[in-house]
Amino acid sequence: MLGVARDPARLESAARELDPERRRLSVLAADLEQREAPERIARAVSERWGALDVLFNNAGVQIDGAANGLSDGTEAVLERSMAVNLWAPYRLSMALLPLLSKGQEPRIVNVSSGAGNFESLRTPKIASYRLSKWALNGLTMILAGELEGRVAVNAFDPGWVKTDLGGPNAPGQPTESARGALAIVTLPFAETGKFWKDGAQIAF
Repeated sequence: MLGVARDPARLESAARELDPERRRLSVLAADLEQREAPERIARAVSERWGALDVLFNNAGVQIDGAANGLSDGTEAVLERSMAVNLWAPYRLSMALLPLLSKGQEPRIVNVSSGAGNFESLRTPKIASYRLSKWALNGLTMILAGELEGRVAVNAFDPGWVKTDLGGPNAPGQPTESARGALAIVTLPFAETGKFWKDGAQIAF
């Protein structure tokens, strides 16, 4: 397993906790907003394993003000939201596709949000975040169609969770999201192009 994060110190701390002897977990510090990051990650995977079974696109930001729409927000917020929540998973998926093609029942999981489903777009708050996750859902559906039978591609809603992004007032716990993540990566390979939460399919 290769864990990737921006903060080298936190990444190393997590690695020591999860796999002190580094038998199963390798780590790589990389900022997915940087154009060269996907190539570095692909090279690390290729050198260590030569193939990839699961790409879990988990990087994400929510940087809108609590009530910001597009009309009262800034272009910079929308650009960064798209850079991290859409372009990063797209570029990483493309860079790793040759390695996924060598994997066993390979799959891509894009971490989306219920805030980005179609119905939620009617809510005029955190608009840049909603739009970026809606676009990520679209990417999921398109890639699922293009790669059907070769790579399964699904979207995952982890819920509102106590993380750096979710904040301390979120009702969910990371362990709950982890169970949902495990459920999606162990789905039958034929399940593709869908949106999942807590092991159940939900509407895009």
